[in-house]
Order: sequence, then C-alpha cells, then structure tokens
Amino acid sequence: MSFRLVRIVVLSLVFLQLISAYGENSNAQAPTGGLSGVVTDPSGSVIAKAVVRLTAPGGASLDSTTDRDGFYEFKGLAPGVYVLKAVVKGFGLYTKEDVSIVAGQTQHLNIGLLIQMEEQKVEVTDSSTKVDVDPSNNAGTVVMKGKDLDALSDDPDELQSDLQALAGPSAGPNGGQIYIDGFTGGTLPPKASIREIRINQNPFSAEYDRLGYGRIEILTKPGTDQLHGQLSLTGNTAGFNSRNPFIGTAQQPGYDSTQISANLGGSLGKKASFFTNFERRNLNELSVIDTPFVDPTTLQVTQFTDAVPNPRTRTNFSQRFDYQITPGNTLTARYQFWRNNETGDGIGTFSLPTVGYSSLETEHTFQVSDTQTLSTRTINETRFQFVREDNNQNPLNSVPTIQIQGAFVGGGSSSGLLNNTQDRYELQNITYMTLGKHSIKYGGRARVTKQENDSNAKFNGSYSFGSRIDPTVTGCGVPTPPSTCPQISGLVAYQRTLQSIAAGNAPTLNGGGASFYSLNFNPVGMANASETWVDGAVFLQDDWRIKPNVTLSSGLRYETQNNLGDHADFAPRIGLAWGIDANGKNKSPKTVLRLGFGMFYDRFNSDLVLQQQLQNGVIQQQYLVSNPAFFNPTQTVLPSQFPSTGISPQTVYHVNPNLRTPYTMQTGVTLERQLTKTANLSVTYLNSRGERQFYTKFTDPGQIPPGAIVAPPPSEIDYQFESGGLFRQNQLIVNSSVRMPGTAKFSVSLFGYYTLNYANGDTSGASFLPSNPTDITQDYGRASFDVRHRVFFGGTIGLPISFRISPFMIASSGSPFNITTGQDVYGNAAYNTRATLGTCSNGATGAIDTRYGCFNLVTLPGQTVIPINDATGPSRFTLNLRLSKTFGFGAKKEAVAGGPGGPGGGTFGRGPGGGGPRGGSGGGGDHGGGMFGGNPSNNRYNLTFSVNARNVFNNVNVSNPIGNLSSPLFGESNALAGGPFSSSTANRRIDLQLSFNF
Repeated sequence: MSFRLVRIVVLSLVFLQLISAYGENSNAQAPTGGLSGVVTDPSGSVIAKAVVRLTAPGGASLDSTTDRDGFYEFKGLAPGVYVLKAVVKGFGLYTKEDVSIVAGQTQHLNIGLLIQMEEQKVEVTDSSTKVDVDPSNNAGTVVMKGKDLDALSDDPDELQSDLQALAGPSAGPNGGQIYIDGFTGGTLPPKASIREIRINQNPFSAEYDRLGYGRIEILTKPGTDQLHGQLSLTGNTAGFNSRNPFIGTAQQPGYDSTQISANLGGSLGKKASFFTNFERRNLNELSVIDTPFVDPTTLQVTQFTDAVPNPRTRTNFSQRFDYQITPGNTLTARYQFWRNNETGDGIGTFSLPTVGYSSLETEHTFQVSDTQTLSTRTINETRFQFVREDNNQNPLNSVPTIQIQGAFVGGGSSSGLLNNTQDRYELQNITYMTLGKHSIKYGGRARVTKQENDSNAKFNGSYSFGSRIDPTVTGCGVPTPPSTCPQISGLVAYQRTLQSIAAGNAPTLNGGGASFYSLNFNPVGMANASETWVDGAVFLQDDWRIKPNVTLSSGLRYETQNNLGDHADFAPRIGLAWGIDANGKNKSPKTVLRLGFGMFYDRFNSDLVLQQQLQNGVIQQQYLVSNPAFFNPTQTVLPSQFPSTGISPQTVYHVNPNLRTPYTMQTGVTLERQLTKTANLSVTYLNSRGERQFYTKFTDPGQIPPGAIVAPPPSEIDYQFESGGLFRQNQLIVNSSVRMPGTAKFSVSLFGYYTLNYANGDTSGASFLPSNPTDITQDYGRASFDVRHRVFFGGTIGLPISFRISPFMIASSGSPFNITTGQDVYGNAAYNTRATLGTCSNGATGAIDTRYGCFNLVTLPGQTVIPINDATGPSRFTLNLRLSKTFGFGAKKEAVAGGPGGPGGGTFGRGPGGGGPRGGSGGGGDHGGGMFGGNPSNNRYNLTFSVNARNVFNNVNVSNPIGNLSSPLFGESNALAGGPFSSSTANRRIDLQLSFNF
C-alpha cells in the first residue's frame, strides 16, 4: 500500500512541475511593452470587474477592468518600473511594486486577491444566476446567506431536516453529508452563527469523499470591522398550535418552548476579530402513542393512546477568533460547546411510557485553520479539528422488555445504561495553485476516532411475541403441524399468555408464550469495548480552462482505512463544462453543458466496528431462547435459570476478512440556461450504480424440513457484515433560481427543484437482513429511497416598509414500504418474511383482502413472494412561512470602505469564514444585510418581529402505514411523518420571535 501511495505522490509532483514549466514559458510575445494577467480569489476562481491600476514612474496611471474571465491587459507601455494595484469589493487591496516593463515584451502577471474582513455595508448587485463554465458555479448549486436563511427554522433539529430536504435526494441508501467549516461530522452550529450555506456545489470534485449531490457545506461567521450584535427570543405555546390527530380523545398536556440567542462580533485591533454566540433552548414536546394494547385489567385487546411529555434542554456556546499574522497569513480558531439533556426519549407510536429513557449528551469542538499565501500563484491551508463527545443514557425502567410484533412495546427499556465517549481528530492540508490556464488543488486528510463504550443494553432481557400456528385448531396442536393450519398474531398470543397466567396455568397454554427470549449477559453486568478507527485520503484536482468557454476538470482521490481488508480505494473524477453559445462577440454563455463522472466510496464506520466487538461472543454473550416455557415480566431470567431441555443459541458477530469498501459510480449530464438577467434553469440527468453495498448476513441458517413452514432453531446464530449488495438509481433533476437585486422596496431570492427518481436495490444499509439468508437477490426490487417525485421551493422576498416573507415548501410522493406476514422462518427473530398473493373469493380462508391486494396470511416454503417494498405510502406536503417586520431607529453608522480592515478569515469558501467563489464577500448575516437587497432597515439599530408557521395549511402528513399483515393496524398509519413535514407534538406549529440587532 505504501509503495502505491509513494508512486501517486511522485507522479503528482511530476505532473505539477510539467504544468508549472508550461505556465511559465507560455508568455505571449508582443512588439511593444505590455502587461497582462488574470485576477483570482484564494480558491483560484477568476474575479470579474476588478479594477487594476498601473502607475508609471512619473506618477501617471492607467486603469483597466477585468472581463468575465478575470483578464486584464495594458498595451503600449514605455519601458520602466511601475506599481501595480488591484481592488474589488470584499477583498483586500493588492499592491506590487517594482514591476519591470521591457520593450518588445508583454509580461504575464496574475494577481491573487485575499479576502478582506467583512464590511458592514454589503450589497450584492450582480446576479448570481449567471451561468458559466467554472466547475464551482454549476446552476444546481444553492447558496444561502443573509436574509435567505430566514426560510430555515431557528430550531436546531428542524434546521437539520430543512437542510436535508433542501439538498434533495442523494444517491444510495446513505444520503448526503454535512461539512461544517470544511470539517466532516460534528453538531450543527446555531443558525445565528451561520454565515453561508452551500448545497450541491461542484459535485464531481476530487476534494470530497462523498457524493456531491446531497452535500451541504456550512460556513460560520467571522468577526466584523465594527462592533455588532444580536439578541433574539423565540417562543411557542400549545395554544398557538394544532393537535396531533393521533392523540385522539386523550388529554393533551400543556407544553411550551423558548429559545434565546445572543451574539456579538467585532474587531480586536487592526489584525484580529472575534465572534461570540450563545444559544439556549427549552423545549417541552410531546411523544404520542397510538397502538393496539392488551388491557392488564380486562385482558381484552384495546387501542391505547396517550401524549407523554418529552422535555429537552439544549445549550450551545461558540467562540471564534480570526487573526491576520501577516498580510498573507491568516489564523482562525473556533470553539463550540454543546449540551443536550432529554427526558422521556424512546416513547411514542408503539412504545409505551414504561420503555422510556433519559439522555445527556455533551460535545466540545475545537477547530483551527491556518491560511498562507506562499506566492502569487500558490495558497496553502492547514486545518485541524478535535471533537470530544460524551453520551449517557439511563432507562426509566429496567424490567424485561415486551415486544409484540405489529403492536406495542412495553415493559422496561432495552437500551439500558450507556456511557459512550468519542474523541475524533481530523487533519487536512490543501494547496491551491494557479498555473496558466490550470487551477489546481491537491492535499490530504487524516481522521482518527477513539471510542470507549460501556453498556448493559438488553441485560434486562426481552420477550418477543410473533405470529404462530393456532394450536387450538383440531390437528394443529402437534410438534410439526400441517402448513394449512391457521395462524394467530403476536398480539393474540400475548393476550392468551396473560389469560393463562391469570387462570394459574402455564404461559404457553393454548398458543401463548413468547416466540423468543433474548438476553445479553456477562458476569460483570456491563459490557465494555473500545476501538480506534483511522482513515486517510489524498487527492489531486485540476480545472483546465482549455478555452474561455470550455473547462476540463479531472481528479483522482485515494482512500484507505483500518478495520477493513480493503486498503486501497482509487476514486477517479472527471468533468467538462462547455459554454455552447459563448463564441464570437458573445463571450458570456447563455447555455452551458456539463458532463461528469466520479467514483465515491463509503466508509466502514466506527459504529460498525464497535458493534462487531460488543457482539463477538467474548465481551458479552447474547442468548436467544426459542419458544421459552417461562414468562416473567418483572424479573430478568438469567442463563443459569434457562431450562436444560430448551434451545438457547448465542448470537455472535464475526469479522469478515473479505469485506470490501462500498462505492457508487455516478454519471451526470446537465444543461444550464440563462433565462433572464435574474433567472436560470438547469436540467440534470444522474445515473448512479452502487456496488459492494453493506448488509448483514446470517451465515449458517437451518434448512426448512419438508412439510414444515419454519426451520429448526439453530445451534448458533452467526452474523457477519457483507459487501455484496447493489443498487441502481436514475434521477432527473430540474433546478431554477430567481435572484433580483434588492431595492428599497422590493427584492427577490427564490430557488427550487423538482426530482423524478427511480431506484432499485437489494439492501438498505449495513443492518439489513435479507429475507432469504442464502440468496440476497430475492430482495432486489424497489429501494427504500425510491421516492418517485419531490418538489421544493423556498427563499425570501423583501417587501415595502421593511416587511419580508420567506416561504419553504416541500412536497413528495409516497415512500415505499414492505408487506410482511410477521413470521420468523429461520429462528433468528427476524420477522421479515414477505407475503404471497392469495385468493379472496367468497368462502376462501387463510387470506386477507386489503387496499393493496389480496395476500395469504402465511407464506409457505417454495411460494413466490411479492416484491420487496411493493406498497407505497401516502404523499406529503408542507408549506412553512416566515413573515417579519423590521423597525429601524438611530442614525446609520457607515463602514469605511477600502480600509485595512482585519483578517479575512479566508479559507477559500471551504473553511472558517471564507468568501464565496468569484469573489463573493460572504455577506454579513443579519448585520451585513445578507443577499440581494441588504438589511431591510438602513438604521443603526433594528428591531424585528417575526412569526414563523410550520405547515401553514395544517395538512396531515402521516408516516408509512403498518406493513405487518398480523397487526390490527395493517395498512394504517399511527404517527405523523416527522421532520420536515411535522413534529410529534403538533401538526401545525406557530413560533413568535423578537430580534434586536445593532
């Protein structure tokens, strides 16, 4: 592996030297003295409309303005020594003395501008909807800053679901990835700390490990040149909201929530700035239960509904400093503390209040970034992140858990006590170079995760009740009953168990008794495991502007990790952007065609490594007793008490030496069109092919004997992770955006997308258990992420007299779900047997007629089952709307433009505080006026009143229906869909907010 890595590095260096030699020797010859070059930002993107001034020895000056491609030129210059200056809004003044002009030569001198600390009066007047061939300016990119962020929720949990909806569907079962100031992982910063959000930018860049479509990049705010701050208070109470319809007639407890946020930012002299943010949220939510239940008094099946308080408290504090060590060296440091305390987790839908638990999570994040301008062509950035995360859980009840398939979960919490500590380290180094027509990035990343886990999950024992043959029917109460015998559900079996115990009989009488009793055990009473997870990557990316209207992008990424037999993963990336109509006098294209291909790998993450350790049969023993003769809902039955005649195999996870890294090959074709000066449209076709996808394999299942419907219980249940799954996905994505520059009365920033999606696969992730352990191909069919249609629309509109409205609309067709019989066929407590088509004519038995078709209640060996995820749930729609009014007072204090300012906090649009591509300054959030129109008030002080309604039309968006045929609720939903469509507490929620800015 090391030889391959050395070979890659050597070839990369040779490649760079060849390009460098080419760039240095390609200067054009001219009969008179001249000077020309390209003006770029720190990321290498060209800057249009930059002013370049050349001052002669005698004091006379000539001015030039860069064109669309960032090019400037001076001709007919007298020989001598000149002074060159360049400036553009958002960047520091560039000055170079002793520029020698020689007769008969044209000198080529590129100018690299550094990002200047944010000024407070920032108004973007150039439309960002223009299309061009820069790989980072794909029209499908969504960039949100300033008032654009008003469309998103202030609640941190809802903010994350909003961002995921905004990013759209990513390819494959794993979804997209969030980067915070260039780092992976970590907790989202408060919205008040966010300066800019970029979504789906440059999707085929080799800089990133995960798929570009679905990637979310969050940049936090740096300090400003003047002292600015914000104080906001958000509140909600039950009287503002509509009830969760699944509460029914149950009494709804009162609830309310408050959130306070404060931040302060400014300069610390000429070279330093700071930004401080504090946020506290007290959220009193409800967990709603709606499930079939056996009344312990009457022993009759009834419907149980309840709303249980679920209070949550969250605290977030962050501090950021930017320091300009030298004009070409900026140091940025950021610290964040996050604490989340919750009570009553694990309750809701089917889970009764007794299975709840409390949790306490804390996280410390420290980030540092060092940016150095090594030359006019080269910039280097080093980033380091350390995260310590502690997670503690305590069950509210430690008696055995009772799980009824297709019905309720009661008893105690199976999660047990948990103390988990993670230390995560991440180091990155990236170099940016501009060599002639080439913009080059190369660098690497190393990550280390150290995890310590103490847990007694499932040490309390768990009884599972599934469907089984009814022994009360004549001829069916025998050891090997005929396959024609009718079945009873797990709920009826549990009811008979209670009835038998109440009558003083054995729990297994008349078909009662649990299907399985599972128990984790070791003599210490607590399982301890620790692991160290390491991965690394290097990459090389070259964006070559072949012509003014053609850019060819190529890159290669190499990845590796421990805890996996596969140590060498090469991921090539390639892209082409062609401005079709950019020829002749029309240098700025109106139509751009983009082509791209890339391989993207998914890691075998640290949680899966930890799971293998905890369930290796040594740290703890995991027993599974089939058809136990005992049932004690108040006391854990230990292995020493197991009946000697029973079968109690252990469940063991084995390390698979042949496990390989999953990867996705994605091909994209995009056509972008500039519709007007303020609007664009893009149409993208994506083809994604997932190979070597993870799933869990039951390695040695028993065979079903002739005439039987289930296999005999195994002597040991051996699992291992496999990488033999696959998926195939085709997507058509239509993006559009409208960005109208702001005026005193009106401004518009709107964007949206539509996605048509087809996806098939045979696994939904590492924990997926195939329905047939010996043949995963039987589960190939509609993927769990095969949602056919999605529509999103959002943004912000500035209205007269300082009103602003921010819509956020999401609509989607239903997601697929599986129809199963509730049978466990192979004795491993996996109730995933799919149904078969039946006959529901008059007098027919053993089948059920549903809205989804007629199905047999029992699946017999050899029968053809229905396809996986054959049914589709209901469609969903929600419109969130924020309306705000700003009152300004006090004289406006203008910022001094063109001053020395402070550090730029520059990380080239990737790390802490960097500016956007093409020289965007990044905006100033609520202080700087944001995007397209600035602050709605021109006063020094601003008081803003906001009302934010989530699900304005009170549309009831429900979760997928129950797909278990043995459940009394088959085909029905018993919960709301959750974020971003609704919450468990309320179907529609209205928050009021008061914010003061200065």
